[in-house]
Amino acid sequence: MKIQNKIALIFTALSAGIILALSVFVYFFASESIATSFFHRLEVRSDIVGHAALQDNKSLTSIYYDIKERHLGSLPYEKHRILPGQPDEATKKRLALPSSFYEPFQNDIPARFFNHDTSYVVLRVARENRQVMVVSSALDTYGMQEMTNLKNLLLIGFFIAMVFVFTFGKLFSNEIFKPIRRIIRNVKGINAHNLHQRLVVEPTDDDVEALSRTFNDMLDRLEVTFEMQNNFVSNASHEFRTPLTVVSGEAELGMSMPGLPDAAKESFLNIYKEVEKLEHLTNSMLSLAQTGFDGKKEQWEEVRIDELILSVKEAADRIIPENQVAIDFDNLPDDECKLTVNGNLALLKAAFSNIVLNSCKYSDNKPVTVKISADNKYVIVEITDQGIGIPDREIGQIFVPFFRASNTAPYKGYGIGLPLTHNIIRMHQGKADVHSRVGEGTRFTTYLPFKYF
Repeated sequence: MKIQNKIALIFTALSAGIILALSVFVYFFASESIATSFFHRLEVRSDIVGHAALQDNKSLTSIYYDIKERHLGSLPYEKHRILPGQPDEATKKRLALPSSFYEPFQNDIPARFFNHDTSYVVLRVARENRQVMVVSSALDTYGMQEMTNLKNLLLIGFFIAMVFVFTFGKLFSNEIFKPIRRIIRNVKGINAHNLHQRLVVEPTDDDVEALSRTFNDMLDRLEVTFEMQNNFVSNASHEFRTPLTVVSGEAELGMSMPGLPDAAKESFLNIYKEVEKLEHLTNSMLSLAQTGFDGKKEQWEEVRIDELILSVKEAADRIIPENQVAIDFDNLPDDECKLTVNGNLALLKAAFSNIVLNSCKYSDNKPVTVKISADNKYVIVEITDQGIGIPDREIGQIFVPFFRASNTAPYKGYGIGLPLTHNIIRMHQGKADVHSRVGEGTRFTTYLPFKYF
């Protein structure tokens, strides 16, 4: 998940927690306030009913009830029970209210109780030397409806707020990460051919400025390293080959001397062969080093893969005349553009030649099939042999320079060909897959993007 999405989600989660806590507080505060207000209204009615019950004059009693009905009105399911001033145990059992309900009443404090949506109030009313206990109950339908409306309003408001919070959080994180995306875009445009380019550092005195400067410092070090490697390849190409050529020439001259003993001739021949091996190894190492810093892209051109494979086959025929390399053209794409890649012809030829020659060598010239096909993005070259195969535990190391599989000891090699091939394929923005079974053979599949320019 992208960091900016994480920021938006974390921001939304924190806001959700705060809004939810605030909503719960508002809901319970409103619930308590409405309940208190309703209890107070019920107590006022209880007081009027109690005073009406204590009147000796019936007309005064009627006046109390008239005031109650006219000015206070009736509550839903309103009931009043008038009992003697001090309730006995039998009365308490008949009312079926908890004993704790009477504790405030003992101290002349109105008792309140809520059960099954019904509010209960017990009030002691005294007049002269007489007193009664009024037990009143009613249902606060209006308050419950208000609480339901408040709950729905809070829920709807919560979800609407979450939508707005996430949207604005997304926009906020997107704005914050604009400089980061600009850095990523600029860094992606820097490669081995334009290491002199640098990121634009804006004097913002923040982390983005520090990141840009860090990238530029790293590019400075990389540029120096690449220049050193490039200089090494150029200089070593001359410095290594010159003495090898001299030694090779001296060995040939020594072998052509008349009257030379057979032992001396054999010695010169061994020197000549070893110099050839060393020269081949040196050339391979220089090629590997060259591909390591991305080669010379100015020499790139459009390359037809089918024609390239044909030239590889011709080269294999010259080097190993007894080879059994067969090219399968049955799956060629109809669109010729899907056979064309942009690349360095010499390097691509070296890469595929390494694979084909290895297939011939390690299969003792058994049949080798080269199949060319394409998908929506890559031209695919699949080279299959019937050779000795590669042990499973060693397949992941075949692209490591100088590594040779444990079962290749009887065969001549240096462990440079496949690393060189791998570097060339990667240089062309391609990829390579290897599938192998010991004793059955190896399938080497390369993917080169035909739209890479």
